[in-house]
Amino acid sequence: MNKGMFSGWRDVFSFTLKQATGKKFRNVTVGLALIMLVAGLAISTIMAFIQKREDGKRSPIGQVQVVDNSGLEVLYLEGFAARYGETFPDVSFVEAQQSVEELAVTLGEQEPESVILEINRTSEGYLLTVVLPYGSEIGKGDAEDLCEAFASVMEQSKLLSSGIPMEKLVLAMSGVQTNQLDAGEEERSIGEQLVAMLAPMLIIFFMYFMTLMYGMSVGNTVSVEKCSKLMEMMLTLTRPYGLIFGKVLAITVTAIGQILLWFVCLVGGFFLGHEIAGAVIYPDYHNVLLEIFVLIRGQVGSTAFTPGAMVLAVFTICLSFLFYCMLAGLIASFAGKAEELGQVMSFYQLAMIAGFLGSYMLPLQEKDWLNTILRIVPLTSAYMLPGDILVGNVTVPQGLLFVAILVIFTAVLVVCTGRIYRNQMFNRGRSLKERLRRKKSA
Repeated sequence: MNKGMFSGWRDVFSFTLKQATGKKFRNVTVGLALIMLVAGLAISTIMAFIQKREDGKRSPIGQVQVVDNSGLEVLYLEGFAARYGETFPDVSFVEAQQSVEELAVTLGEQEPESVILEINRTSEGYLLTVVLPYGSEIGKGDAEDLCEAFASVMEQSKLLSSGIPMEKLVLAMSGVQTNQLDAGEEERSIGEQLVAMLAPMLIIFFMYFMTLMYGMSVGNTVSVEKCSKLMEMMLTLTRPYGLIFGKVLAITVTAIGQILLWFVCLVGGFFLGHEIAGAVIYPDYHNVLLEIFVLIRGQVGSTAFTPGAMVLAVFTICLSFLFYCMLAGLIASFAGKAEELGQVMSFYQLAMIAGFLGSYMLPLQEKDWLNTILRIVPLTSAYMLPGDILVGNVTVPQGLLFVAILVIFTAVLVVCTGRIYRNQMFNRGRSLKERLRRKKSA
């Protein structure tokens, strides 16, 4: 009975999957899953503690006696409350009627939460000095914070005292920003631009470490049974094409399942910590990461983090990982013996590093034609496409086109890997040097 090219691959897949998911694998997977759960929980709770500390960092300073020797016509004290009201909620400014020396004695006894702010004109500008009265309950750190915050009030006061009309003053103080848009393109918010830049980089690093960790596993799986009797038995069930495809697919599915479990535990711990943070740690806690996510999804005309984009991005991650696993299988097929595996797998590492560096560094050039090429070449597109699709750097139709190209390259790689593996089956146990010698003698 004639066998199809990939007949029997399911049996090889099941056998390899059982081998790969042994007791040691399960223990490591479950252990790291628990670590990821705790890490996600820690992220949310630490953010809550930081917000609680920052919001609770309110200055105990009450009354501020201002000794103004600056000579400015306007001292814009209202600007301090508008800008620093949350940090200094109890501060009230009073024009001093006594000298600094007299206030240092009387305030410490009558109002221990008051300080003296002395403003002097110097040859280099203005000098701000916060004096703590005798017996004051205010710490030096709080006094320094007040002095630094009041410096911005002095900048405003100098401008207002210059006599410049308010309309011109607003123009002079307004900042200048730059932006670039193509015709018909909608402007992105700062949050969306930040995530559009950082998220693809994080996904590229994630893909790199996945291919780095599991590439050698694929190589071991492909080459370990070449010289064993088990190989002869497996070849009675399938052809070399189905054999290599089943092996590589099993390792790919194992790795994706392992990573998916870790990711779910990380996200689950993050949301669990989010609930605990709001209910137990700090009632006014707000999750900055979730707010950025909602902000990005609310952009008009953007495909970032839409359900379609997320599904396509997850599929592309799986496809990209399969491509690199098949590439590892193709290169590992050239190893006739186990001791040759390290030598031939160095070529896989070179290809993987080249793809990583190309996808990470070249997009910084911000050239559309270069990014298009990088999304077509499989070594770089496998790293770039998931992040670009997720954050809306490419639309869903464009993403589908690039994914289709990657599917074609992966299918060609599967066939080539099967053919190389089939040819190498006739040279089992022979080294590369021995095979070259046989070819020369022939």
